[in-house]
Amino acid sequence: MIYKKLLGLFIFALLPVLVVAQSQQNVSISVSATVSGTVEMVTINTVDFENIEQESSVIRVDPIFGERAGKMVARGTPNAEFRVDYIRERELLNQDRDGVIFFNYIIAGNFIDDQETAELLDQDIRNLQFNEDGEYYFWVGGTVDLSDVNPGSYQGDFTIEIEYI
Repeated sequence: MIYKKLLGLFIFALLPVLVVAQSQQNVSISVSATVSGTVEMVTINTVDFENIEQESSVIRVDPIFGERAGKMVARGTPNAEFRVDYIRERELLNQDRDGVIFFNYIIAGNFIDDQETAELLDQDIRNLQFNEDGEYYFWVGGTVDLSDVNPGSYQGDFTIEIEYI
């Protein structure tokens, strides 16, 4: 029988998602972590949507090949197995007036610090493993559609759960 212990709930605050209604719209996302439990989550880079040249109203940051992807490292028990789960789509509310945008997260992970060989962590909940130093790397990207958006500052939460197996 395998006992599961919920280690931590990580809440990433998206402060602020700023949308400017001009000929070119800008979005910036800052990610920070609040950790409870024995896994430490460190944000190295935040997702960067600033000054992206866009050909359509949908902006995408690729977590594997995108230079603008956010980067985090989880530090836990060396070689321990764990599972990750997160909500893929989050509603971000306009803080200045009526308005909602939906941000669709795309996350990739790797036990080594190599973004281009990271694997997408999709709907399948599967076993992952910390490396011998107790680290596991995450790259965060996603998509947002700005076709029908009001100007203002948008805010929402992103939650990821890490569970030892």
